[in-house]
Amino acid sequence: MDGGALRIETGLATEIRRYVFPIYTRDIGALAARITEPLILIKAPMPESAVAAQLPPHWHVERTGTMMTVDALPGEGSTLPPGITAMTEWRDAVFFVTMTAENGSLIGQGRMTMIDGYALHDRINVDQAHRRRGLGCAITRLLGLEARRHGVDRGILVATDVGRVLYETLGWQARAPWTTAQIKR
Repeated sequence: MDGGALRIETGLATEIRRYVFPIYTRDIGALAARITEPLILIKAPMPESAVAAQLPPHWHVERTGTMMTVDALPGEGSTLPPGITAMTEWRDAVFFVTMTAENGSLIGQGRMTMIDGYALHDRINVDQAHRRRGLGCAITRLLGLEARRHGVDRGILVATDVGRVLYETLGWQARAPWTTAQIKR
């Protein structure tokens, strides 16, 4: 923990590190004031206005969403459309699902790690041209199946507005607004 937030080194080209507050807090401004590098995100289960009010002038709200949970991850997978292949693999403590089209192009992906009895689903995305074909559902189910193989039945994720509709059809429940902030670039 760092100032009440979980510190996660992501090492991505678009995100070096993230600080995740697990609860509503008034500590965002103090943490943001200490951060001087871009590509470091602060995330919290709070409304956009509550986060924005704490940010220093050189910061901004990057995006908003909804934190969601499910008490029973799926017990079965989804059938993929013809020509779509799903590949799964563990890389250290992170489980990846990658979907490709017949030509080998990446069309969908997601990842999951398990923390304190929860399967944390993250970065679930389907290419715009391949949406509404059940691929997001399939990715989510594959992540959940792997968690269940390891004895974890509960899930947690942060959904976009579009994703929230999908997750609700799979039994996930909205729990809190979610806001992400970072230094202006």
